[in-house]
This record gives sequence, C-alpha cells and structure tokens, in this order.
Amino acid sequence: MCMTTQADVINGLKNQGHKITKTRKALVEILENTKQPLSVPEVVTLLKNNHLSPNKTTIYRELTFLLDQGIVQELDFGDSKKRYELDTQDHHHHLVCINCKKIEDFDLSSDLDKEEKKILKDKNFKVISHSLEFFGYCKDCR
Repeated sequence: MCMTTQADVINGLKNQGHKITKTRKALVEILENTKQPLSVPEVVTLLKNNHLSPNKTTIYRELTFLLDQGIVQELDFGDSKKRYELDTQDHHHHLVCINCKKIEDFDLSSDLDKEEKKILKDKNFKVISHSLEFFGYCKDCR
C-alpha cells in the first residue's frame, strides 16, 4: 500500500473494507509521528500515553496486519528486537548507536540502483529489497 500519512493509511484501509479500530488508528498515528523505528514495548508505552491499553497479542496482531497490507516495515538491527516503522516511499537507511541505542534515519546520497543492476548482471540475482544500517556511536556517546 505504501502510504505516507495517517489519513492516507486509514482511508486506504477503509476503502478496502477493513475496520478501523481505536488501537489500529492510534498505532498508525504513533508510527507516523515517531522519528525512529519502534519496538513493541515502546509501542505499548506510547499507546498507554494515548489512554489505550491493548494487550501485546493485539499489538502483534495489528502489526502483522499492517505488515501484510504493506503499510509497516519490520526492521531487525541484530539485537533480537524487532522494530516497526511506516513503509514510506522515501527509501532510507538507519544510523544505530551501539551505546545508547538511538536510531536515526539516513538518506544515502548515492543511488544503489546501479549496484542492484550490477548484481543482476554479474550474479543473475534479482534484488527485491535491501537493508543497510550503519552501527557506531552518536555524537552524545562519542
């Protein structure tokens, strides 16, 4: 679906005949308004701040639904935590501080399309997607 705003996502789901529950709407809003990918415990805290307290099973079910609809991406930074963010059209990568765990979006200035074409030509491997994260220390932890 690849929508960028909460209104787009909600309208798209409604048009497809899906229910818009309070939890689903709040979850999309939280993911839209957060600058970094969120783990389920972080989502739980933010939902509680919005006076909602669904159980973790409901949150996982909603995230799976949003993943299946192409609205959310699941990210794994190698620390056994899955994180989630809206699947926007602006492809980006992440800077991950290995000390404080801060995650920041990062746009790569060079185009990786050329590399993907080279992989297809040299290895006969069609890249569907890729993930590139940079691990190090943020300015506060250096």
